Amino acid sequence: MLLLLIALLFPGGLWSAPGSPQTPPKNGPQTAMKDGPQIALKQISMAEYVDKLRAASAFLNGENPAGIGSFRESLPGEWSVEAKDQSFYVKIDWLSVALLAREKSAQENVDLLRQARQRLDALQESAAGLRSPVPRADLDHARADVDRILRGREFQGAHEPTWWDKQMARARAWISRQLDRLFNRIGISASVGNALAWTLVILLGLLLSFWAVRSVINAARRAEMDLSGAIPAGQDWRYWAKIARAAAERGDYRAAIHAAYWTGVAQLEEIHLLPEDRSRTPRESLRMVQRGHAAYMPLAQLTRRLEFTWYGFQSATAEDWDDARKQLEALECLRNSTHAIANS
Repeated sequence: MLLLLIALLFPGGLWSAPGSPQTPPKNGPQTAMKDGPQIALKQISMAEYVDKLRAASAFLNGENPAGIGSFRESLPGEWSVEAKDQSFYVKIDWLSVALLAREKSAQENVDLLRQARQRLDALQESAAGLRSPVPRADLDHARADVDRILRGREFQGAHEPTWWDKQMARARAWISRQLDRLFNRIGISASVGNALAWTLVILLGLLLSFWAVRSVINAARRAEMDLSGAIPAGQDWRYWAKIARAAAERGDYRAAIHAAYWTGVAQLEEIHLLPEDRSRTPRESLRMVQRGHAAYMPLAQLTRRLEFTWYGFQSATAEDWDDARKQLEALECLRNSTHAIANS
């Protein structure tokens, strides 16, 4: 169950973040700026806001990688910034996601980090405009520019995390912490632990694939129709005897011998000397009858004539039919008083 849980929760990586890393967001990935207080948050000044933006930009650029974790954990869901006679809110949970991606694996999250840097550049540009003594119209124009930038194509992929995304992110974080503790206790580095975990996931994936393929194959086998023992309705030995006599009466001795053979086989199946299975070859049916049994020689003679006339395409004569009729009499399929029918 542990292996299955790891395979399900870590398809995108264990210690290395996936292409779009997820961390339990606090409000949503969209950056928003709103006038007036909305929720009770600790307000920061414009100078502090600018310093935090610069620090975040430096962390995303790879500067001071040792402090990126503590900085990311200190981030709230949004900043409440006080600027002159107004205050606004900036959602930054997307920044936590980007910092986590930079911390885990920058090479696998190039696009995400690029978008985060563009957002930070736009926010810094907007902050610089707010700090400058510009008229209200210019301020509104700056905000409009920021909104236009954030509505760009590169930011359209951002969306509010669903409930399932949040739960999966929590599960990944919990499993990652447990594995980190395990490997730290036994003295394995993160890179070695990453390799071992990936090997475990690959092996488990191969095992699950083998199990799935095998299940499909077994299901296909069970779905095949089993025709062994199936006899078409009305086609017992009496039916075949009637067909044989009718063919002999019209002079089609080849068809008469063919029907005579199946008359004998159906009779032996009815008395349970042969199992009911019409998929057998004539020789296979003959081998299933003991040589010392009274039915062996009649069935052997019928089999030989069937092979010569039906499969060997040799012409059949009235004498051939007469011999086949005698074998049916020996098998008690025809009465001894039945006369041979010659071609008229």
